[in-house]
Amino acid sequence: MNDIKEKMEDYLIGQISKHQINAQVFLKNPVGVAEHPDVATTLEEELGKIAEYQDKLIALKDLTSG
Repeated sequence: MNDIKEKMEDYLIGQISKHQINAQVFLKNPVGVAEHPDVATTLEEELGKIAEYQDKLIALKDLTSG
């Protein structure tokens, strides 16, 4: 069970990092991403994904800390 928890934690942290990088790219160079004409909406979506995976990570830690 501990191996599953660790792998899930690694996955969630990886997803957070991926979406943080995406958000940073949009903030630094919003005109460089042609398929995303609405930068504010795209940035909001990335922030939503970051929050979603952070919430899941917290839930996993709460679930396994008892």
